[in-house]
Amino acid sequence: MIVKTPLILGALVLAASACANQTPAQQHEVACITGSFTGALLGGAAGSLIGGGTGRDIAIAAGSVAGGYAGQRYSCG
Repeated sequence: MIVKTPLILGALVLAASACANQTPAQQHEVACITGSFTGALLGGAAGSLIGGGTGRDIAIAAGSVAGGYAGQRYSCG
């Protein structure tokens, strides 16, 4: 988990800096993609805390899908 946190933060900083010289429509698209990606990461991380073995793999996949969907709904409106 120590290695993943700087990578996630770095990806968010790059996504935010990519919006600097873009039109509002482009900024909205980047926000949608960033929200979906972040949601999927957080959902997968939450899913990894559940169960063990094959059940954990299923929980990670389900958490990623649900988190990606929730992140997309939140960031895209």
